Amino acid sequence: MFIERIVSEGLAHFSYIVGNDNDAFVVDPKRDVESYIEIAKSNCSTIRFVFETHLNEDYLVGSLELKRLTGCRIIHSDRPGSGYGEPAKENDIFDIDGMRIKVIETPGHSPESLSFVLYPSSEDTPLAVFSGDALFYGNVGRTDLFGREKTAEYAAMLHESLHGKLLPLGDGTTLYPAHGAGSACGGTMSDIAISTIGYERAANPMLVITREKFIEIKENENIRLPPYFSRMADLNLKGPQLLEQNLLKPMDAPTFADAMQDRTVVDTRSLLSFGGGHIKGSYNIWLSGLPNFAGWILDPEKDILLVTERQEDVKAAKLYLARIGFDKVRGYLCEGIEDWHNRGMQLEQTGLFTVDDLHEKLKEGELFVLDVREKGEYAQSHIPGAVNIYVGELEKRVAEVPSDRSVVCACSTGKRSSLAASILAREGFKSVNNLIGGMTAWKERGNLKRSGHK
Repeated sequence: MFIERIVSEGLAHFSYIVGNDNDAFVVDPKRDVESYIEIAKSNCSTIRFVFETHLNEDYLVGSLELKRLTGCRIIHSDRPGSGYGEPAKENDIFDIDGMRIKVIETPGHSPESLSFVLYPSSEDTPLAVFSGDALFYGNVGRTDLFGREKTAEYAAMLHESLHGKLLPLGDGTTLYPAHGAGSACGGTMSDIAISTIGYERAANPMLVITREKFIEIKENENIRLPPYFSRMADLNLKGPQLLEQNLLKPMDAPTFADAMQDRTVVDTRSLLSFGGGHIKGSYNIWLSGLPNFAGWILDPEKDILLVTERQEDVKAAKLYLARIGFDKVRGYLCEGIEDWHNRGMQLEQTGLFTVDDLHEKLKEGELFVLDVREKGEYAQSHIPGAVNIYVGELEKRVAEVPSDRSVVCACSTGKRSSLAASILAREGFKSVNNLIGGMTAWKERGNLKRSGHK
């Protein structure tokens, strides 16, 4: 038997392919499915089933794509309005080439959540469980997706699912959740490669508290809800559109400029490259940040044009956007920003501050420091006087930023703040700067100064 985990970059999403000599199944597939097919081929297996643990809200599933390519069956909960697949319920059994899958209902993160228990053949001792968003490494799923007024109700459901269904599987059962550290589908998770029910029973803080305390923590939990989640859930319910295989149009600088009207330009280059010169009106979302931040910022109904550091980045950018339902990527600047500036075409610049620059400018008292990190990050430490507006909410709250002052954007390293700077520039702010190295450099430079280094 083989079990392989596939990680979707940027989303901290885990999917799995499991198989024996002849047959295989996939759990919670991402939209681009070639990796599962290649793994199955390399093991001389045919994908027979797809199992969905719940109605995923942070990415588009690839179940229909796998069915189109392999003819596999799709199994999920009996959810109202579903446009595809077969419903499963508690204690349903699926025997697949010497492997047995047993369905257990584990609601809480969502009302229709299922977990799938893997047994070798018909043995009574489980080998593993695919827990979806019910149980993670070091944490549990969020329970606020259906409104704050239902959080306590869903938290109670989840507590029962954990203690009544998952923990009784036994300490030796390997745990395979749908997400890892960095996902928006739960609180802070442990960044570990593998875990078991026994390890989580001992080390997961959410499993060693009373039911009352569990519900209290979930009611007070404050995890940001990305605005694209509801759209993903709706598309996944009906069945996502099959992945388009259209080629992107390579454009020289004049063609790109002519195509920009009513389209969104996304520049995935580094903060230093973007700050040094970029096309007016473009967003700076670094390449690996696209899966996480495009859904906060971009309009899925508008066509997208790409500016990248390297031509090979175009394929990755298109793929990252497609995983969260942004299919209208129409073209890219083929020879990069060099083609643009070599033709003498207009570029904008974003100011780049080092921490030493900021120290000196703060003495003059004219700067507005905008901290675009999460509230929790800001609460732990921040630059004195900095105002906190999360980058994903900045466009809606831009009126809170004074347009008559020079603004310095800060985050942990400079990537999110470069996105923030690009947003402010699009809004017409005249003096926008990005803090290189962010709070990481600020803290480090402060430590160096205290120890006597220059």
